Amino acid sequence: MDKRVLVLLSGGMDSATLLWLCKKEFDQVYAISFDYGQRHRVELRYAKELALMAKVKEHIVVEVPHYRYMKSSALIEGGPEVPSGEYTQSVPPTNVPMRNLVFLAIASSFADELEIDHIAIGVHALDTPYPDCRPEFISAVESAITAGSSYTAKTKKRIHIYAPFLGMTKTQIAKLGVELGVPFEKTYSCYRGTEPPCGECATCLQRKQALEEALKKA
Repeated sequence: MDKRVLVLLSGGMDSATLLWLCKKEFDQVYAISFDYGQRHRVELRYAKELALMAKVKEHIVVEVPHYRYMKSSALIEGGPEVPSGEYTQSVPPTNVPMRNLVFLAIASSFADELEIDHIAIGVHALDTPYPDCRPEFISAVESAITAGSSYTAKTKKRIHIYAPFLGMTKTQIAKLGVELGVPFEKTYSCYRGTEPPCGECATCLQRKQALEEALKKA
């Protein structure tokens, strides 16, 4: 039977690298993106283009409207401004409450519908200040999704959360992307949502450093 995966695709460099890796590792690749009131909604345009370039079997874009009612995150329109520079807080100001739990839950419902037993997410070592990007969260949500899966109930197959970048640095991901031929010029990572990217927010700085180091080592 074909190996199938549903990739969480934001349009950024990490999820693009994940998508290209899944093209190599799986027979059938689906992608899912989310419109949740994010300040950088422009990323969805990049996600759609990446999905087309990767020739995924289907690209699903889901609206998650409830985040528009939350104003504590700098990532949500109407929230505080995205700060410049690296974050110093224990939980970054761009944390969106339970975002990955919500996204993975929605993705798992499509995985059930489409009979897909792998859901891929691009969390990595630099994401660990975000509570829902840690290895213990990924393990817990995999168990919860498997326990509630009708696909698992019918087939006795476990739902796997494929998170190959856990423990990897941003530079290592960028280097892998270069090896895989990821079109990084077609990705978008700025949390302020400006075009061109601001170059000042933490994600812009991390992206610039990672790509520079990866290309230097390539």
